[in-house]
Amino acid sequence: MKKLNLKILACTGILLSSSVFADGHSPVEFSANVGYFSDYIYRGGSQTADGAAIQGGFDMGHESGFYLGTWASNVDFGNSANIEIDFYGGIGGELPNGISWDIGALYYWYPGVKAADDAGGDFDFYDIYAGVGYTFGGDLAPSIGFGIAYTPDYFGEVGDATYFTIDLGLSLPADVGLAFQYGYQDNDDEARAGTSYSHASVGLSKDVGIFTLDLSYYFDVDDTKEFWVRGNDEPDALVFSVSSSF
Repeated sequence: MKKLNLKILACTGILLSSSVFADGHSPVEFSANVGYFSDYIYRGGSQTADGAAIQGGFDMGHESGFYLGTWASNVDFGNSANIEIDFYGGIGGELPNGISWDIGALYYWYPGVKAADDAGGDFDFYDIYAGVGYTFGGDLAPSIGFGIAYTPDYFGEVGDATYFTIDLGLSLPADVGLAFQYGYQDNDDEARAGTSYSHASVGLSKDVGIFTLDLSYYFDVDDTKEFWVRGNDEPDALVFSVSSSF
């Protein structure tokens, strides 16, 4: 289950970055991305049993703000699910006052899952999401974003779920980015879906040539372990990634 990255979206996977199209160029742009991640964390929980992930995707953006994309990653749920493929689309832009906005939908697909593994509920589901954000002036260029994603039937067909996020960012000296995110998952039917919970992360990133290096720490705020973790493991994770977009 993908947390959409800053390649085009932020705020839990929600806020579109405005594209600038030069005069005389096509109104449509295509891009691709690929990366290595020491763990795949989605909404505070590992999707790879604390293992590494190779992820990548393709995106198309139009100067009107409309976009489409697809993205994939390996996963490990301890069953026959071994790949996640996402499809998403939406529209976003920036208001005259500098506030950016985005609305869209995201479908999570787990091909090849055996019938016995999802007999209790279909793994595939979709989100409808929206977000707003603003970047202030100054040397540190502080930014703030708010996002919401709603699904009428979350992973495993366990009922409604709504996910809220707050994102903060700073541009530090030496072109290092500092990012903080707080997320809250509200499960409507906790008896079926599990407890509602909250989590957070803080990370540093830096572009080196064509690569982006990132080191982020994900940690529990309230009940993350009760929702995601089996046994005596802890939900906290230090994740290193190297990625590139082109």
